[in-house]
Amino acid sequence: MAAEDRKTEVEIFGERYTLRSEDAPEHLHQVAEYVDGKFRELMKLSPMLGPSKAAVMVSVNLADELFKQHAEARRREGDMLTRIDEIVRLLGRDAVTG
Repeated sequence: MAAEDRKTEVEIFGERYTLRSEDAPEHLHQVAEYVDGKFRELMKLSPMLGPSKAAVMVSVNLADELFKQHAEARRREGDMLTRIDEIVRLLGRDAVTG
């Protein structure tokens, strides 16, 4: 089934949206629930915020989360590579002395 043929209805902050995607509807509903939760959190903190400003603020907050997660993943990858290098170094030393 082509992406344009698979439509999923979701609701975000009281508005209905039709999403077209190759992803499973369950996944899209999870994503929509997450975004909806972010809108609701923001509106509790800033109830006078207009819809377009709320959308921008939620987008900035989500992008911030994504950037932080990518940075953490890169840090962990670097840590693993350092450990692997250390193991390889130790194994090489043992092979020479063994």
